[in-house]
Amino acid sequence: MSNLLLNDMKQGSLPWHEHRVKYDNASEASIIMDCAPKYWKTSKRILWEQKQGLRGSNVDSDNPAIKHGNNMEAAARDCFNKNFAANTIPVVGVRDEYSASLDGFGTDSEGRRIKVEIKCPWRGTDSEVWKLAAQGEIAEYYHWQMVHQSYCVDTEQTFFFVYISDDQFLTIPHVSTEEDTAALLAAWDAFNASEPEPDFILLEDEQMRAWVTDHQNLLQQKALLETKIDQISNSLKDRAGNKNVISFGCKIQTISRKGSVDYKKIENLKDVDLEQYRKPASTYQKISYSKQEA
Repeated sequence: MSNLLLNDMKQGSLPWHEHRVKYDNASEASIIMDCAPKYWKTSKRILWEQKQGLRGSNVDSDNPAIKHGNNMEAAARDCFNKNFAANTIPVVGVRDEYSASLDGFGTDSEGRRIKVEIKCPWRGTDSEVWKLAAQGEIAEYYHWQMVHQSYCVDTEQTFFFVYISDDQFLTIPHVSTEEDTAALLAAWDAFNASEPEPDFILLEDEQMRAWVTDHQNLLQQKALLETKIDQISNSLKDRAGNKNVISFGCKIQTISRKGSVDYKKIENLKDVDLEQYRKPASTYQKISYSKQEA
């Protein structure tokens, strides 16, 4: 395990973006845990493509909600520090392959290490974040962000701070359990182990229903026919044996062919990069059914 705190990296700067590319980040945790809000317009597939360099960020820096949060964060942190007699500052925490950008990290008046996740909802008290916080709850997608943060940067206390103004704010303590941490790390391992499925759209009109039903029925008939053809083919071959036979216009012929080359056994090719000789990639469409629908 390796831990690192970076307090000289301005969040949103080019070095900060370059840093994030190298790590699994706290702001991505809700995606990994399948609870990111739909209006974020992201998914495991999109995140995977971004980490592979196949697409850019889908965060709109001109989004009024994002701009509002960025503009209000400093005032919110000052308010938090004043009310908790704390001295938190923005930092980036790193632990192994994981990173977390903290809105505030420091100590309180008693010298205890604390951190805070700040939210400044654009819709104010009408926002889901505020309404949940007013009931003492943290939105699930932010809970997992904070679990990730706590794994990267361990503190004695962690707070969720929802800020409207210096006169209107809510503070909720957050505790990250061992079970939550284990679940998050397992989800990250699963995400990094294999390419996620593409994002599917639901298309269920009556024409599609008819086509899908016909397609499934025809596939079943095809499977039965292929089984019958294989049985009869084997009977014909067994009857012909090693002889070349013609029967009612059907030719049954024994043909010899060369074996394929095992390139792995060619010593001179071991250090050759065969990828440069690969033909261009192509795409094709595949139709498949889950077992219960096949």
